[in-house]
Amino acid sequence: MRRTVFLLLSLCLFSACSMAQNQLTNTRFELMALKGGGKLKYAIHLPDDYDPAKAYPTIIGPGEGTREESPSYYWHGKPSEYGWIIVETMAHFQNDAVNQMDQLLDHLNEQYNVEGDKFHMVGFSANSANSFSVGIALAHRFHSLVGVAGFPRKNPSGADLERVKNTQFYFIVGDQDSYWMKASQRAHDYLKGEGIQSTMKIIKNGGHVLTEIDGKPFIELMEAMR
Repeated sequence: MRRTVFLLLSLCLFSACSMAQNQLTNTRFELMALKGGGKLKYAIHLPDDYDPAKAYPTIIGPGEGTREESPSYYWHGKPSEYGWIIVETMAHFQNDAVNQMDQLLDHLNEQYNVEGDKFHMVGFSANSANSFSVGIALAHRFHSLVGVAGFPRKNPSGADLERVKNTQFYFIVGDQDSYWMKASQRAHDYLKGEGIQSTMKIIKNGGHVLTEIDGKPFIELMEAMR
């Protein structure tokens, strides 16, 4: 119950920040049939100059996948201007999260030209636990696993550690966000000690909700993971 409350608060917190942002262009709201039954909603933001013959870096992030006036989280404004494909989904919050995410990634690779056929998983605050958990399980499908004021609740070890050896970790956190900064630093140090690629970006004077990196500044930070 507590986990659900934290997740809902996290979703509401970041979604509320988007209400006054610019309207979307070149966004599609899709419904994908799942093998074994059921359907999965997702929203996909394409670059304005999207060319199917060109490969694009692609973010997977949390979102309801339903029609909205503005995108959620740190790709506020007009994501079609950022040059990335950005996908919002709740796949990684389902009971069979790994299976649903795996199917979604297959589907996206079939429908779109994803750079290197691999993705960038992004999680924020409390919802980063799910993002990292699913991302680690499917590490071979991701260029990077990114936590914005977020970190894995369980550091990879054993088979999981072997699985992430070719995946980058990226921790972005504000220096005024004491708990999340310390927890991210511990995860970063652990990964570096195990020989895993990990980068930590500390935002000066940044709190838990990093309004300083809303929109294009966030995408510019993500360029380091390509």
